[in-house]
Amino acid sequence: MATTTRTNLRKALSEAIGDYNSFSTSSDGNDAKTSLVSDTLKNYPGGSDDGAFEEQYFLATSGANDGEARRCQLYIANASDGPTSILQSALSNQTSSGDTFELHRYDPELKHVAINRALVELFPTIYLPIRDETLIVDNVLSNSDFEDWTSGVPDDWTEVNSPTTTQETSRVFHGSSSAKLTGPGGSVGQLTQSPEVNINEIAGKTAQFKMRVWTDAASQARLIIDWDGSDTEAGDYHEGDSEWRLLSVDAAVPTTATQVKVICEVAAGATAYFDTGWAAVGSLHRLTVPSSIVRGPMHVMQQYSENQVDGPYYPLLPGESPSRGRILRLDGMGLLSRPSTESGTTEIAEPQLNLVTAYSAMILFQQLWTRSASEQRENLLQNITIWQAEVARLSQQPGIRMRTLGASRGRNAWHIEEDGSGRYLLFDISRAGALSFSGV
Repeated sequence: MATTTRTNLRKALSEAIGDYNSFSTSSDGNDAKTSLVSDTLKNYPGGSDDGAFEEQYFLATSGANDGEARRCQLYIANASDGPTSILQSALSNQTSSGDTFELHRYDPELKHVAINRALVELFPTIYLPIRDETLIVDNVLSNSDFEDWTSGVPDDWTEVNSPTTTQETSRVFHGSSSAKLTGPGGSVGQLTQSPEVNINEIAGKTAQFKMRVWTDAASQARLIIDWDGSDTEAGDYHEGDSEWRLLSVDAAVPTTATQVKVICEVAAGATAYFDTGWAAVGSLHRLTVPSSIVRGPMHVMQQYSENQVDGPYYPLLPGESPSRGRILRLDGMGLLSRPSTESGTTEIAEPQLNLVTAYSAMILFQQLWTRSASEQRENLLQNITIWQAEVARLSQQPGIRMRTLGASRGRNAWHIEEDGSGRYLLFDISRAGALSFSGV
């Protein structure tokens, strides 16, 4: 998928409104970190005159201050070191000869705000096609594919005995990452999760826990279900053949159970990889739609075989009950990424880039209008009107407005509901033993 960086988004916007100049410094700045010197500034309109660029903005695009923007307080065209700009506040570091900068009449941060607003407000004229394969039928675990991480730990999982846990992106069974788990020197290492279930409702039912596991040493990795902190059920160890194996453990939930805790375990000093698992203690008729899908899903398909993670997938037929443990493929529409760094990207290129640029210009001048003096507002309003017209024109051009995904919702197969807490995928057929809790 074609992408565009924030740097190029800002450049496109700036060029469109006639507010783009770039240059390199010709000498080091002062020790106070409040100046920059560039012979190139004299080549710009008014650059030979003192005060030419005062109240404008300099944005560093390389060097030790990369990404920092400062307003110009004083411009001295014929300073001894060359054309010198004194900044209203110090940069983090002294500028060096050869550092690159952009010169802006309008605050570049306002441009970034305008760009990101445009990327949201243009939905669904332009959107990000989403294909999600994180939901598994009847799965009560969260982040059971280890795609989401915070501070080096997979979201919704807890480390036990201080193992070394790493988000692995090279050895993956499905998706973009797995959990690499290395046990500490003196004990087993574990990742655990306790799904939110009504323990009284599931007593006597069969609980199942399955996970893909890779390791190159036998009897080093396994799955466990913990019922109350001392009563456990363990599955077979991985045979250590350097292959992704589907490990499992299942047992009836004891009537004395106080919890259902699933455990991914690796032996002391050993390493194993865990990916794409699920746990079930009954049937679920409702699953939470991933937040990345803003509209839809329009298509819901089910994995043909649990052992064929890459497909094929087939649509749920009217009156068909989905199969436990199968991955669901959801196709829907999502918001474009909003970059927060210079190298950050969004999923567009031309011709959609032209529409984003025009919409960003319209928002930028709206922002400036709200904070401007009365004598400036008429000119700004003219700019708003010009860019509103350009947005309307571009929105009607072939190839710019993206085709909306067509829905294939089968009657008596599935539908979408939502409330204040989220959006949900519901299966239309009554499922035997369906639980009252909503799952994930």
